[in-house]
Amino acid sequence: MSLLNGGGGRSPLKFDPHKGKNSPIFKKFKGFVRRYGLLDQVESVLVALSGGPDSVCLLNLLFLLSKKRGFRLYAAHFHHGLRGAEADRDALFSKKICEENSIPFFLGKGDVKVLSKENGLGIQNAARRLRYDFLKDLARENQIDAIATGHTADDQAEELIIRFIRGASLQGLSGIRVRRDDGIIRPILFATKKELVEHLKLMGIAFVTDSSNLEDKYTRNRVRQLLIPVIRKHFNPSISKCLSRTAMLLQEDEDALMALARKAYERARLGWKEGEGQKIHENMVILRVKMLADEPNSVLGRALLMALKDAGVPVERIVSDHILKMEHLLRGKNPSSFYRLPSGFLAVRIYNRLLISTDFLKELKSQCSLDPCPQIDGPANIDLGPCLGVIRVEETDYSPMKQAVSGDISSPGYPRPIYLGYEDDLMPLLVRLRMPGDRFFPLGFDKPVKLKDFLMGRHVPKILRDFVPVLVKDNEIAGVCGLEVAHPFRVKGSRALKIHWEPKGLLKTLFLLIKDTRENFYRS
Repeated sequence: MSLLNGGGGRSPLKFDPHKGKNSPIFKKFKGFVRRYGLLDQVESVLVALSGGPDSVCLLNLLFLLSKKRGFRLYAAHFHHGLRGAEADRDALFSKKICEENSIPFFLGKGDVKVLSKENGLGIQNAARRLRYDFLKDLARENQIDAIATGHTADDQAEELIIRFIRGASLQGLSGIRVRRDDGIIRPILFATKKELVEHLKLMGIAFVTDSSNLEDKYTRNRVRQLLIPVIRKHFNPSISKCLSRTAMLLQEDEDALMALARKAYERARLGWKEGEGQKIHENMVILRVKMLADEPNSVLGRALLMALKDAGVPVERIVSDHILKMEHLLRGKNPSSFYRLPSGFLAVRIYNRLLISTDFLKELKSQCSLDPCPQIDGPANIDLGPCLGVIRVEETDYSPMKQAVSGDISSPGYPRPIYLGYEDDLMPLLVRLRMPGDRFFPLGFDKPVKLKDFLMGRHVPKILRDFVPVLVKDNEIAGVCGLEVAHPFRVKGSRALKIHWEPKGLLKTLFLLIKDTRENFYRS
């Protein structure tokens, strides 16, 4: 512990509101807070207090400003359970300095090693997660507007160097944010640790030191102790402030690109109104391909990241390779393909649509099973399950118009009824899903074609081809439900069998998406 007494018998834990007003760092602090609007419309602030010089100085500066601005000040210390007696000392010191200055204090504790082991996290990452969860829970429970952390210009410099060494995008090189969307602010990001310690000495305020900061087993400590001193000595004595300014400039550029990406994403995202018979699968994000394909890579990548986040994909697991593959999926010539994303998610290209969702292929495969194969013996309703739905079979009069081919699955009315010639030997018919090597005589063809090629020609996306029922008579395909009757089974007399397939659930949702009659599927 470092006890710096300002004289006159005053406790080194007691803040002097009159003396602090003339501190050079306090004037810069007020200007920084004002420039970035860190305390605009803020009525309460929770300080993350470790007991070290950075957080103690932050607490003191906010204490001084609160006397002028009138916001409520709180402090919280999180005990990580890692440094034994030294950690106990830090917690006690943090509590005492708050008591001395009548600042409401909260103490939390967690087992960092257990979290690290259970989740495969490094010790520092596990400690950070527990600490921030504790702070956010406190702020929410006590209706505190902002959480202030003691990150400095030196922290910013270290962070930029680490990210640059490991490789990072513009977003990564923007470094530590002055303000985060979750209410966390960094009001002393402009100052170096040296300046903060000088302020504490001037004020006669005590602080503690963390011995783990001197260990070289962590990357950040090695950058702090080995790399930055070399740069400071031989290249730039003001490297911390220089990199801190660089990060601020990059943040402004990043914010501008994010604004453009947000506009592009909102234009491209397809939203259907419920009540029109069109209900989107849970968390599914649907994008208009052509509205995004021409965007610059810097905008497109950010828009896709927004879509992934809205779909529920854990963005911390997304790396640049995932974004590149999604860009290829969106811009590529293959109109019917998909790409598996982390955590069980899927990106699917369906012609002029890009879907991002949980892996619904597993759901389809589990719900679209026909084992044993249902049999049609005459007019009836055949239940195919919760996803494949029902096949309605009825006898009807023959009409040449009914027999006509009427387009592909993007046409209105899909899945449309098909009509088989109701001959005496037609029954029974089996209902099954397609199998490898299936061939089929489409209406009007004198040669068989591969069922796969037929479905491609009718614009059935790759992900749905395995879930379109086919009708089979003696191992010969008599019809493809919703699309086409086989030529040998066409209506030849006066009797016809009308077969209408009505999918349900997710399968129906996907077909509705493809139809999307509100805008031309192929031109929008």
